[in-house]
Amino acid sequence: MNITHNEKTIKEILMRQDETFKTLDQEHREFDRKLRELNNRNIKTDHDLIEERNLKKRKLQIKDSMQKYIFEYKKGMM
Repeated sequence: MNITHNEKTIKEILMRQDETFKTLDQEHREFDRKLRELNNRNIKTDHDLIEERNLKKRKLQIKDSMQKYIFEYKKGMM
């Protein structure tokens, strides 16, 4: 992940101060873990492929939400 030092610091602050952001981060990590599990399987069923697509989609939505929080935090700093 390409994250600037400033964004990393903001993320750490938001993790401590905002429960919603913290929950988003936990969900993002959980989806990442599930995707790694799926990718480690030698044979994927159709269900696995659908689940993988849905996990990637949801993980991206969460990442976008987290970026909005970071952007709003930065805006408030100016």
